[in-house]
Parts: sequence; structure tokens; C-alpha cells
Amino acid sequence: MTNEYQENPIILLLIADSRSIHTQRWAEYFAQRGHVVHLITYDPMNRTIPGVTEYVLTSRWNNLYLAFIPRHLAIKKLVRQINPDLIHAHFIAKYGFHLSGPMRCPTIVSAWGDDILILPKKSRLIAYYTKKVLDGADLIYAISKNIKDHIMSDFAIPETKVRYLPFGIDTDLFSPLPGLRREDSPSIEIFSNRGFFPVYDNETLILGFALAYQKNPALRLTLKGDGPLERVSRELVSSLGLPDVITFRQKTAYADVPNDYRRADIFITTSVSDGTPVSILEAMASGLPCIATTVGGIPEWIENNKTGLLIPPRSPEAVASAILSLAADPALRSHLGSAAREMIVKNGQWNSLMAQAEKDYLALLETYRQDTP
Repeated sequence: MTNEYQENPIILLLIADSRSIHTQRWAEYFAQRGHVVHLITYDPMNRTIPGVTEYVLTSRWNNLYLAFIPRHLAIKKLVRQINPDLIHAHFIAKYGFHLSGPMRCPTIVSAWGDDILILPKKSRLIAYYTKKVLDGADLIYAISKNIKDHIMSDFAIPETKVRYLPFGIDTDLFSPLPGLRREDSPSIEIFSNRGFFPVYDNETLILGFALAYQKNPALRLTLKGDGPLERVSRELVSSLGLPDVITFRQKTAYADVPNDYRRADIFITTSVSDGTPVSILEAMASGLPCIATTVGGIPEWIENNKTGLLIPPRSPEAVASAILSLAADPALRSHLGSAAREMIVKNGQWNSLMAQAEKDYLALLETYRQDTP
């Protein structure tokens, strides 16, 4: 990318989890465009991105609530030092809360899913501050249309402030690559990399796979990622007598992920709540047929029997039926995978979506400067 803004760059301050690949890609994009990027986070990204200055706010408190005020004061001090043109926080019910109160520049907040769909319902305090941040932000991004609708209906935010901007996919990086899938193998490889958290409901996935395996012993399942329920999932697999056909893999570097999809025949997720899952978009861009639950923003991307298969949440029987139908029909897998990639190429290109974000930044900054005496 050309550094076309080197003479008059935006000084951009991101407040976000720097361990997230989404944060890293966002920061890297704007740095490559020639803007000055500062990133405030709680935990280090453990890599260096040229043009990005990282500030890690560690805490002696092993509790988000106790650590919040010292971090909030530190962020206020950093804002004065950096003097940014724009502040953009990603994920409301944590990093976005630092936008509560007046700032010296326009503020943007991105809603990723749980911060709108789940967490505010669990705590009146979280709901209060979520509303406060949404009211105060100059612009709100929602990564799914479903989240956008909830922001407007649940928190009475006008539509003029909320924009739908999904996570984009690099369709060159995530693309079908002949030769990695074992065409001569009798097994059908099913893959999921959502991790082991309650929202992803791996119990339903494992039980559904077990039902399908009883009817088709060529099936294999790989579960990749980490999370607090990994041990529970492993124990369930062991109790079902399936450790030889269900493989657990640890999370790896992002550069390894494209080949994960290329080695699989089917991608599956059984989440009970979701925004726009990047893993689904990556799998679709890779030409994989996907099985996914009808929750959150997923139906915005997967049309049943056209770009994938949709199933109800918490239904092992539906999981088994969908797996068996795809396993038995290579032509259907190919058709759904091709249609899925076309959907992402048309509507989910990373560079196109980020170019829109850059336009939004510039327009917001221009409006702010015109309105400021």
C-alpha cells in the first residue's frame, strides 16, 4: 500500500485487545496507509507492527473491575500525551468503557457480539455503561446487521450513528488450493476452530458428530483452539469412545490458518450466539461447505442449501443430519463451497471494507473540525 497520508496523516488511537488478530490487522492497515497509529491494550501482542506504537497497561489486580479505574486514569493521561485526531475502541464491554466521559476528539466504538448480545443482559452495571458509551460515541460500527438492530432497539440509538461493517477477509490468503485435501483418502475431514467456550457449545457438536459417526465411520473431526471447557470436551470424547477419530489441536499462528481450511472437507460451528464469525467467513472464502447455527449474524452470510447448511442451536440430531448429508454428497459439498466463496468475494473483501472505514474516519474528522470553533 502507498503511504499517501505521510504529509498529513491521521493520528489514530486504538483501544483494543492487541492479542486479537482483528486488532492487529486493523492497526496494520492504517499504519501501512501512512497514518500514525497508537494502540492501548491490557496485554501485549508479542509482535511488532511497523508504524504502530503499543502501550500495555498491566495491572496487579487479577480482576477487570478492580483494574479498570487505574487503567482508565492511565488512558486519560495517554490521551493527553498522544493528542489523537480520532479514538477508536473495539469491543464495548471492556475497552469501549474507557470512552465514557468527554474526549478531546471524535470517538468510534466497534461492537463485536457478546458486548451487545450477551453481557449487558447479565449486569445492570454493564448495561448502563454500554448505553453511556453508545450515546457518547460519534460513530458505532456493528460487525453484523443483527448487532446493529440490537444496538438500535435495545439501547435506543438512532440509525444515523450505527453502521454495519463486518470483519473482512483477504480472499487471496483464504482461497481454495488444490492438492492439500487428500482426494484419495476415504475419510471425510470436519473442522472447527471456534475454541472451547460455553458460547460455542462444543458438547452439541461432539454429540452430533458421535451420532453421525455411528452411521458413517469414515468421518473425522478436528477441534482446534483453547478455552476453559477444553478438558470437559476431551472427557466427553473419551466417554463416547471416540479419541481415535476426534483430534484436538492447539491454537497456532495466524499464518497457519489458511491451510487448516484447505485440509478439511467441511467446516462446522454450533454456537448459541454470534456476531459475524470470522472463522466462517474464512472457511467460506476457502471454498469450504459450512454447517452453522441460525444465530446472530450467521444467516446474513449463509443461505440454507445455497451457500451452506443452517441448523438450529443445541440440536445434536440436526448436527448429525447435516454432517451425513454433506458427507454423502461430494457434488453438494463442491456446489456449496463454490457459492460460499462467491458470497465472500462479493460482500466480504477486507480491503474494500477497510477503505470504507478510512473514508468514515476522514469524513468524521472533517465534520468535527468544521463544528469545532
